[in-house]
Amino acid sequence: MKIIGNFFGGVCAVLFVISGIVALLLFNIERKAFSSESYKQAFEDQNLYDRMPGVLAAALSTSMTEGRNTNPLLGMLSTEDWETSIGALLPPEELKSMTNKALDSIFDYLNGRSDSAVVSLTSLKGYLTSDAGVDAIVQLLRKKPDCTTEQLLQIALGVLGGNEIVFCNPPDDVMGLVTPMIGTQLQFITLSFPDEVTIISGEKSNTPDDPRIQITRVRKAMKLTLVFPILFLLAVTIFAVRSLKEWLAWWGWSFTFTGGISLLIALLGSSVIGFIIGLAMQNETYAFIPPILLTTMQETVREVARLILVPVAVEGLFLVLLGVGMAGVAIFLTRRKNAK
Repeated sequence: MKIIGNFFGGVCAVLFVISGIVALLLFNIERKAFSSESYKQAFEDQNLYDRMPGVLAAALSTSMTEGRNTNPLLGMLSTEDWETSIGALLPPEELKSMTNKALDSIFDYLNGRSDSAVVSLTSLKGYLTSDAGVDAIVQLLRKKPDCTTEQLLQIALGVLGGNEIVFCNPPDDVMGLVTPMIGTQLQFITLSFPDEVTIISGEKSNTPDDPRIQITRVRKAMKLTLVFPILFLLAVTIFAVRSLKEWLAWWGWSFTFTGGISLLIALLGSSVIGFIIGLAMQNETYAFIPPILLTTMQETVREVARLILVPVAVEGLFLVLLGVGMAGVAIFLTRRKNAK
């Protein structure tokens, strides 16, 4: 009977080790991969904040295309124009702040705390109407093709009548006349400039087509993995443990192997975990996160994987120390009993 009990206990111990390793990984992935703080740190470590002008430019271009009350001048700006202007306007500290707020908004959406993700443009509007805004438009015009005769005539009429800016590169003497008009136009433009742009639309929120439903199911399943090692550990106790020494030995070695393998994965497995996170991100979020932002976030997966594996390493080391301690006491009790 004891042989049968030990056999089933051994099977359950192996299943505990396997399920324990999986549970440690999935629990920490669920806890870290859905937190904006992980991505903020990854953006900081990998210097990805300079990608945000491209993200904002794409969102602004879409907003201007769809907006009915958009100033015609704003509609003339391409995505590349917006990216150049935003990069020239916003200082690094402001760009970092906007990026962090955007990440907070995205993960508020993913975690069900809001029904859409938006980025505030209040600070961008402030810079747009300043001298820096005028300089940014001047730099933008300098990158355009030289003005034709017809366009120069339009500029002359614009200077006299306060018409819209002509997007071409005028001669230096004409640029001096255009610059004051740019400042006036920018003041007018901000009246129709949006206070925020939507990164993730809320059209499908709280409907059967809400993309977060599948993500929520996956996350619940990841949390439930913690139940299985507990059940297998109880099964080990029921089948194989008949004394304090046996309890210390069975649990001790189970903890030691679980912690040791988890620690090894944490030290060597960042590439694999990063690949898994990147694949899941691509499959689960491609339908609602803008491609340029998704691509940037995918560049962070290795760093996010490292952040995930740090607590796995700590928890694995704790299990190893606990397991070795329990197994050591079991060995000590066995030797003391044999010595008698």
